[in-house]
Amino acid sequence: MKSYGITNIGKVRLKNDDSFYCSDGKKGLYIVADGMGGYKGGELASKIAVATAVEELKDTDEITPEIASTLVEKIRIYLEDEVKKNPSLRDMGTTLICALSHGRDFSCLHIGDSRAYHILGKRIQQLTEDHTLVNILYKSGVLEKEELPNHPKRSVLMKAISLYGDNEADVFNFNLDKEEYLLLCSDGLTDQLTNTEILNVFKMHNEPEKIGKELVRLALESGGRDNIAVVVVKA
Repeated sequence: MKSYGITNIGKVRLKNDDSFYCSDGKKGLYIVADGMGGYKGGELASKIAVATAVEELKDTDEITPEIASTLVEKIRIYLEDEVKKNPSLRDMGTTLICALSHGRDFSCLHIGDSRAYHILGKRIQQLTEDHTLVNILYKSGVLEKEELPNHPKRSVLMKAISLYGDNEADVFNFNLDKEEYLLLCSDGLTDQLTNTEILNVFKMHNEPEKIGKELVRLALESGGRDNIAVVVVKA
C-alpha cells in the first residue's frame, strides 16, 4: 500500500477540527476524524479519537464489531474526562472513519458523516452511509436525493462519538485490488465536490500525493467552507 494524507483549514473556519493518520506496510492503518463542539472542543475531540484509534488498533489484525465498540467507548470516556476538567467542552464530539489493512483485505469502522470511497477503474463506490438526519429522511422517502446537498439540516448528525446520543459504529470489510484506491475524507471535501468531480481527479492522477493535493485544491476553489481532511490509499 502507498498512502498520502492532508488536511486544510479551508477559507472560512478559524481553526481546523479535522485530524488524520496514515501508516503503510503489510498492516496499514488509515484514519480521518472531524471534530465538533465549539472553541477548541472539536479540534481536541478529533485528535483524541485519532490518537486512541492508533493506540488501540496497533496490535489488531481486523476491526470486529467488538473491537469497534471498545474503541468508541474508550474515546467517549476520554472525551468525558476532558469535560470534567473543562465543562465548557461538554458539546464536543467527533466523526471517525478507520480502515485497517492486512495485505489487501480491509476492515473498517465508521461513525458520523466522514466517508470512505472505493475507486476502481472508472467507477467510484461510496462504502459508508452518512449518519445524518437528511440521509434518514431521504431513505424514508421524505426528501429527494437532489435536495440533500443544500438542505439546511444537512450537517445534523444522528450518530457521532460524543457524551450524548448514539455512539454505535458501523463495521464492514472490503478488498482493494492492485491499482485500486481507497479514499477517506471529511465532509469538507464531499460538501464541495460531487462524486463525479472526485472520480475525475483519480482519472487524471495516479499518485496518492498528487490526488490528495488536487482534491483539496478543488475543494478550496469551490468555496472551502469547512475544514478538509483527505487520506488516499493506493494498492
